[in-house]
Amino acid sequence: MRALLSFASVCLCLSGATQLAHASDQPAQVRKAAAASTKHKPVKVARTDTGQTAPAAPLVLDAANPEQMLAAAATYMGAYDCEFKQALSITKHPTEGYVIVTFGSHAYTMKPVRSSTGAVRLEEVGNGSMLMVQIPTKSMLMDTVRGRRIVDSCVNEIQAKEVDTDPNALGMNLPGQVNTSDLTVTQSPTVRR
Repeated sequence: MRALLSFASVCLCLSGATQLAHASDQPAQVRKAAAASTKHKPVKVARTDTGQTAPAAPLVLDAANPEQMLAAAATYMGAYDCEFKQALSITKHPTEGYVIVTFGSHAYTMKPVRSSTGAVRLEEVGNGSMLMVQIPTKSMLMDTVRGRRIVDSCVNEIQAKEVDTDPNALGMNLPGQVNTSDLTVTQSPTVRR
């Protein structure tokens, strides 16, 4: 068994030596060109706000569809006052149908999406992890990768008016809030007579 192992190691050594001998027969310029073609050029990398690395290529945005345009129209633009005396702002992006959310020193390009509940979701485009949710009475910015809120209770002037005029700031109808005295009760068509 030892003889077989030593024979295999000798064969491997000899095959490596013959490859080196063939490489030394080539002119120096050919060897340099071959080495240069096999080297990978470093890709420029930029850090995202979450610390992940991403290629530093310009962001190409898709054309907005009609649903996205409606969601963009329903987005509350302007300055927001948030909890703990923080602030953020939402402005229109040069590409129609997108917005820019600025919080602190970071600016996020976001795509507005209407949810089934009527809330507006602002989803960061590209590989971003930021999400902003807007309901009639407040907004919040979240990091979906870390699963935590970045800033909460953000209110702009339109949302502030909604909170002032709504006795139930959560937007739910509690018992006694809706006047049902003028409603008539009709029989359901599914009830048998």
